[in-house]
Amino acid sequence: MNLIRTSQRPVMWAIDVFLTLMAWAGLIILLVRGLVPMLETHGGPRLDAPIFAALNTLQIYLWIAVFNAVLLISWARYQQRRGKRFAQRRAAGKALSDKGLSESFSLAEGELEQLRRPGVLVIHNDQDGGVREVTAHVSREVERVGLKLVRGRVKEVG
Repeated sequence: MNLIRTSQRPVMWAIDVFLTLMAWAGLIILLVRGLVPMLETHGGPRLDAPIFAALNTLQIYLWIAVFNAVLLISWARYQQRRGKRFAQRRAAGKALSDKGLSESFSLAEGELEQLRRPGVLVIHNDQDGGVREVTAHVSREVERVGLKLVRGRVKEVG
């Protein structure tokens, strides 16, 4: 799978790494705070724990999830608005007319039409990048030798 990779400014990269490390640290802290008391067996199983303590913990987790969702959605909206401005700067250029295209490549009369026809063409360029000559490619006919069937032994695989 190919990924598109773009260069990122060092400040944005540092913020990205910092927020990622903070998220992992928060996850690990929450897991340790929740799992360690359950694994301690010297007090016996915790079947008599009140349901409200569990609901308070769940409420904390839900508030953290809401905060993360708001943070991520805000970041996505900011990037979306920023991307629109970038797309406006990179708007498509004006299409060239046939005359403009011929002038930009220094094409002679009829060479543009020759380039539009299907087939293989050889394009010779001059020193300035213009088209000096366009010729049709002539393929050589290569004589193909016919195959001969030869009787032989059948090899046994073994």
